[in-house]
Amino acid sequence: MKKIFIIMLSFLVLTGCKLNQNDGKERMYLSDEYYNRGEFIELKSNDLLDKIDDTYVLFTYNSYCSLPVPCEDIFKSFAKKYDIDFVSISFEEFKNTKFYNTVKYAPSIIIIKNNEIVDYLDANSDKDLNKYQDQKEFESWLDKYIYFNKK
Repeated sequence: MKKIFIIMLSFLVLTGCKLNQNDGKERMYLSDEYYNRGEFIELKSNDLLDKIDDTYVLFTYNSYCSLPVPCEDIFKSFAKKYDIDFVSISFEEFKNTKFYNTVKYAPSIIIIKNNEIVDYLDANSDKDLNKYQDQKEFESWLDKYIYFNKK
């Protein structure tokens, strides 16, 4: 009986290590070009069409911020810490993309893989507010989806 318990426990531990704590979804690597210098790469809506096969983090922003700590500071600090570049686009430009059908408010961080939204922060939701104001909370959320270091 003890052997069966140990085997089952080992199986649970080993299989649990393969998946992140994100509802069974596996973490992914960003496309290589985004493991770089921790910068924001400013693009226009048409430029996103060149990124169809990429996996990247998209930051859409407004020209103003009403939060106590500007969320852009939180995101930039994270990007610099891990040398991960974010694609950035103004919300006005963002409205011209297909992603606007899903993400209606800015600022937002959107994880994109193969031209599809994996997840995003909702600026209109209280449940995401802490991720906009606390780098550790933001980092913890993003860690569920992407590897911070290149393969």
